[in-house]
Amino acid sequence: MSYIKNEKKILAEIRTVLEKNPEKSEKDLVKEIIKAKRVFITGGGRSGLIGKSFAMRLMQAGKKVFVVGETITPSIKKNDLLIVISGSGTTKTILDIVLSAKETDSFVACLTSERNSPIAKISDLVVVLKAKTKTKGKSIQPLGSLFEQSSFIFLEAVILGLVKKLNISENKMRKKHASLE
Repeated sequence: MSYIKNEKKILAEIRTVLEKNPEKSEKDLVKEIIKAKRVFITGGGRSGLIGKSFAMRLMQAGKKVFVVGETITPSIKKNDLLIVISGSGTTKTILDIVLSAKETDSFVACLTSERNSPIAKISDLVVVLKAKTKTKGKSIQPLGSLFEQSSFIFLEAVILGLVKKLNISENKMRKKHASLE
């Protein structure tokens, strides 16, 4: 089997997932990011890595952003936003984080493939990306790759919407790009 055929199949799977997602969810998340005083991001495993890349772009767009679990992450408070990435919506450590955020009256937005999952049920905004996770669904790819890839592309679209809405130039973002590389 050629690699090109595999790449085309992967791209087709991602396209199928994203085409099922309503454009409104992207706009709703942009609105909440703009409204939030600070943004916190969490996810387990590879979903957490997707979250970190999104946090980097939010910082470059001028948002005050933190990744949950890092040593410099402060306490979450009332006017903050927690963005959760969890394919299954059942990861216990992530659920505990969401419950803690809800105790502070923070707004919780969740990217998941399971609308009726415990995390989605207590979130204020749920973005459903109907993609295979590590335990459910079908894909030519292993484990949760399809959900993670779809989450990354969706969140990149959110960044595009955010910078357009706030009129942030690429040059301005570039000035916030890491200089200690």
